[in-house]
Amino acid sequence: MQTLIVIPMKDPSQAKQRLEGYLSADERAELALTLFEQTLAFLGCHLPQYPVLVVTASTSISERAQRYGAQVLQQSGNHGLNQAAASAAQWAKEQGYQAQLLLPADIAQLDKDELQHLLSQAGCQVVLAPAHDLGTNALLTSPPDVLPFCFGPGSSLLHRQQAEQRGLRFVQLELPHLAEDLDTPADLQQLAAARHASTAREWLSCLTQ
Repeated sequence: MQTLIVIPMKDPSQAKQRLEGYLSADERAELALTLFEQTLAFLGCHLPQYPVLVVTASTSISERAQRYGAQVLQQSGNHGLNQAAASAAQWAKEQGYQAQLLLPADIAQLDKDELQHLLSQAGCQVVLAPAHDLGTNALLTSPPDVLPFCFGPGSSLLHRQQAEQRGLRFVQLELPHLAEDLDTPADLQQLAAARHASTAREWLSCLTQ
């Protein structure tokens, strides 16, 4: 089964808005770019057999994505994650892909075994890995547009509900690393503690150097 990995990415100046007041605008942009490039580098190293599509309205993000060998679907404006996912699904079907894995660029520590396990479930129509806050941190759909995208608060529950209402083959995977994203100050503090940094800023400084 041909599967496309899709990474939606905002302009860095608009990223990580929930960290406003904790990090400066420049720090938020640097964090978003660092995580984005780490994601592309990880996929190129560990999962090179899967093509990657970056969906973005940012010219600078497009250029960075292409340097890592990713294809780019350029958007005309920032219409949100659900529209980005739907546009990617349409593009994926037009290009002949049978499945799409939507993966955010803010997972703190990607794990090869977790992603391979998730991708191995592509025989199901919907495979979901929830975040700790019940968001959706990875969503594998086959075909790519098999259900409407419901990203936002509590989206893992909404995606499951959509799959059940449509009678789709569905599996939810509890994957510890994929559950850890970086959206809030509490996320940063938790990850800093897990990595034995004295403060979240100390850990961020190491991450972005």
